[in-house]
Amino acid sequence: MARKKAKARPQKAAAQRRSRKAPAKSIKSAAEKTMRPAVDASQTSSEPESAVAAALVLPEALDSSSVGSIKELLLARRGEPIVVDAGQVRRTGMQAVQVLISAAQTWQADGQSYVLSNPTQEFLDTLALVGLSREQLLVEGCLG
Repeated sequence: MARKKAKARPQKAAAQRRSRKAPAKSIKSAAEKTMRPAVDASQTSSEPESAVAAALVLPEALDSSSVGSIKELLLARRGEPIVVDAGQVRRTGMQAVQVLISAAQTWQADGQSYVLSNPTQEFLDTLALVGLSREQLLVEGCLG
């Protein structure tokens, strides 16, 4: 009988490890699904394409699982004006804040327009909690 218990434990432990890994994949998938380019009314107008800023909608959870995707999407738009929409953000990790600060500074150094628009109160509370100002992330501001 002792042997049966010994065999059951490794199988149970393996099942628990698998069940712990599954949510991480679904979280990453959820972040990638919510982080998408936004289409606004100005993009459908007859204005020249260079005058319209590309929009990037941030996911609800700006955590370590979404930072890599955010960075890649930002880098893909480097050299052109951008609007980062923080209207869905409910949780904010410091790695994501660092990426957004870096992006604001990079766009400024490149002489491009960078706007972090529509921040949620949760996002602003996190910035205040860590001692950052709205200006450091160019929240609802535009570079000239």
